Amino acid sequence: MSDPQGCLVDQVGWIPVMGGDGPKEVPLREALLDSHTFAELVPDTPTMLPVLLRQVLVPVVLDALGDIDDELWAELMEAGEFAAEQRLKISEYLDARLPRFDALDATAPFGQAAGLEHPGGKVHPVSALMPHVASGNNTPLWDARLVSDPMPLPLGVAVRWLLHAQCWDTAAIKTAAVGDPQVRAGKTTGNRIGPLGRLGVVALLGTTLFETIVLNMPQGARAAGDRPQWDRAPMKPSWELRTPTGLLDLFTWQGRRIRLVPDEREAGEPVRVRWVVLSAGDRIDGPQPEDPHTCWTIKQDKSKGSVRYPRRHLPGLMGWQGLDALLAIERDTAGYETSKLLVQTATATLTGDLASDYLLRVATCGMVYGTQDSIVSDILSDDVPLPVAALRADHAVRGSVILVCEQARTLARTVDHLAANLMRAVGGEPASRGKGQQPGSKLLHVLDPLVRRFLTGCRRNPSGDELDQAHKAFETLAERAALAAAEELLHRLPGTAFSGRTVTRREQGKTVTHTYQQANAERFFHSAVRKTLIHLHPQTAAAEETTA
Repeated sequence: MSDPQGCLVDQVGWIPVMGGDGPKEVPLREALLDSHTFAELVPDTPTMLPVLLRQVLVPVVLDALGDIDDELWAELMEAGEFAAEQRLKISEYLDARLPRFDALDATAPFGQAAGLEHPGGKVHPVSALMPHVASGNNTPLWDARLVSDPMPLPLGVAVRWLLHAQCWDTAAIKTAAVGDPQVRAGKTTGNRIGPLGRLGVVALLGTTLFETIVLNMPQGARAAGDRPQWDRAPMKPSWELRTPTGLLDLFTWQGRRIRLVPDEREAGEPVRVRWVVLSAGDRIDGPQPEDPHTCWTIKQDKSKGSVRYPRRHLPGLMGWQGLDALLAIERDTAGYETSKLLVQTATATLTGDLASDYLLRVATCGMVYGTQDSIVSDILSDDVPLPVAALRADHAVRGSVILVCEQARTLARTVDHLAANLMRAVGGEPASRGKGQQPGSKLLHVLDPLVRRFLTGCRRNPSGDELDQAHKAFETLAERAALAAAEELLHRLPGTAFSGRTVTRREQGKTVTHTYQQANAERFFHSAVRKTLIHLHPQTAAAEETTA
């Protein structure tokens, strides 16, 4: 029997949004029908953003409205809200599925397997769904909460983390579920990380929640038999190895079997969840629909030919450091290809269905797993302003934003080279790349707001003269930051760096002599800076072209 306190459509506030009066949590129907009045989603953690879009918001709209073509997509973006007929379709769709959107339903609770149990009635604290909270053997001795007395969560919050586990959970061995025929010795091994854990997730953000939903809706016809998890048979303790039938199936993939265990309560009291049952879920096998929420790397394999695989985000890098992949609308020489969502956005700018000064942002997120993918080592996220005009190969803005991002990276490498040469000049050896804190990384953090300011300004679709002025302004501040970074390195040098040292080594069968001195290191550094900042030092750039 359905419980009104578990109704995610109208009763439980669980979709976190930013309204005119601040952040709040609203039921699903309100989040969709009033999406044009909300600025954005305000998730608990950046990795929750794609979860809410993929597991709920986008699939409901796609399934309720049917196939989305470029014409309907353009109409939605122009209107800025659902039309009366579309609102009716979404409401009727939700009304017809109210029991499947009940988190406390006795036979098919939303996103859960009813009656799921571990042998002996074992349960896990609800924090087992939350990768950023220590649980089990990882709980510190000084933690204020005992494992036997975990902090309860409101039902809506628990449902969000339930969906988060479906997308991002680790690949650790799972406790057996009673009734699962594939259990071995009370455990389930071979579990894989959640579907999003394999990706460097790229989600598009509009100026309202409505536009964000539309920007993340893939265009095209639905695959035969494709349907979301709430239109499938209720989940049981057993799981399958199968191929997703389409994007709706992929978006709402049930990578785990989970059951929330609410606390006992008196009538009228809010529902709290302290415990959870968590076991193995479905595994993806064989070819699957191309995921629209990631960029791609393409490599040539002698036996397989062209191989495409999702690009993963790297720790320590800002989102704009992967801008070349985001803007690779067509496969480029570096072997990148951007996401399907950015391709259809680029197409809309070419046809005039999306203004070239539209205020688009790209949210990137990912997880770094460790110890055979059994733990979460790091959570990566960024929010990058992306000029829509840069998605067009024929637009000057595209070359400008790529150049600025490359200049920032080059300046960082130049500072690293200076540090390495100075270290050799005093008789030491520089740390290997990736080992220790590199001075170039510190410079990148100084340049980060400058790059973002440039990207934000380019979203206004500036003219050629304005672009040149913006370039010179960026390069002026970037040069100042690079020189300050160099001065900090030079200030710490001992006097022996001035005379330097000479090193003789064998390279490619020949004896080669290198002399490392402070003066040489500084000269190389300043030369590299001038070559990089071509708007600020055009004479140097021209001389380089002549020499070449």
